[in-house]
Amino acid sequence: MNTTTIVVSVLAGIIALVAAYVYFFGIPPELKREMEEKALKTMGENKASYLMKDQISKIPEGDQQELKDLKKGISNAGGGALQNPLGKLAGDTADDATRDFTGR
Repeated sequence: MNTTTIVVSVLAGIIALVAAYVYFFGIPPELKREMEEKALKTMGENKASYLMKDQISKIPEGDQQELKDLKKGISNAGGGALQNPLGKLAGDTADDATRDFTGR
C-alpha cells in the first residue's frame, strides 16, 4: 500500500474520532469560555461591550439617516464604555450568574 494512503487514512480516522467525541460529549465549558474569550479579544471586545452593541443593533431601523447615525453612535459609545477591565468583570459575572441556565 502507498504510504500517502496510510497517512491520509490515519489522519481521517483521528479527525472522525475527535468529531464523534465532540458530537456525543460536547465541548467542555472551560474550553468554550476560552474560545469565546479569544474570539472577543480578536474582535477587540469583551462580553459586556459585545452584548450591548448586539442589543442596540436589534433596535428596528428607521428610514431617516439621522436616526441610523444616532443608533450607531449610541452603540459605539455604549460598547466603547464597557471595553475595559470593569466591562470584562461585568461580562464574566453575568456568565457566572447564568452558568446553570446556559451550561457554560
